[in-house]
Amino acid sequence: PPFTEQSTASAIATILFFIVFQLIVYAWQIIGVIRAGERFVSERGSYMMVLLAQLGIAVSLFISVLYIFGAFQSLFTDPNGPPLNPKLQDTIDLDDFTLELSADKRRIHLQGDFKIGITQQLDLLLEQNPEVEGVVLSSNGGRVTEGRGVARLIRKHGLNTYVFKECKSACTTSFIAGVVRNLGAQGKLGFHQFYLDSKFRAAYIDRKAEQKTDLEFYRQQNIAPEFLNKVFTTDHADIWFPTSEELLSAGVIHKVLPDY
Repeated sequence: PPFTEQSTASAIATILFFIVFQLIVYAWQIIGVIRAGERFVSERGSYMMVLLAQLGIAVSLFISVLYIFGAFQSLFTDPNGPPLNPKLQDTIDLDDFTLELSADKRRIHLQGDFKIGITQQLDLLLEQNPEVEGVVLSSNGGRVTEGRGVARLIRKHGLNTYVFKECKSACTTSFIAGVVRNLGAQGKLGFHQFYLDSKFRAAYIDRKAEQKTDLEFYRQQNIAPEFLNKVFTTDHADIWFPTSEELLSAGVIHKVLPDY
């Protein structure tokens, strides 16, 4: 669910799976084990195996609750739909973001970190201002899902992208979604590996697999394979800033513009 654009479908699938397998099938299995234990005791008189089976039920209940919690927690952090939990707070230490419309209403200036809600607010702003032609990005990054959400909107509306300061980490995915990608003379694009900042170990999130997902998107945007081989080689604690010449030759940017 954190990595799909179909948040409603994800929620329905998760809830249906929960009802069928966790409430119906799982309950039926537990009842079957308990009845089998009762029969075992009545026929053989030994209670030790039944105790072990009951212990197994208790352990499986504990594990199931953890996985159920993780599944529904992931639905709450989907950026492409309204959070199902209104009390959800962004636990990652990210700065605020701003979305401002330029005076001529042709560009939206996106500044700050990619926190939960930035995709929704940008979507609303674009719907209210269909004349917008581009997005100016200035960000240190943030949530990968929000970077993808913003990228989805940029592609949907056929927008150009601009960077005159710095656009790092998740922000680069949004930038690469642009039809025409423009870099200012002092602009920088920064790349590094994904990082999972979570209090809980989410076994269903494969960091390397998610990086491959973004690499495939970059390929669709006609980024050179040689450049793609370097995108996620830098550790998440560091950052790689390619030169404007490298970005031009790799097709990451199309133009270098004067300072804005």
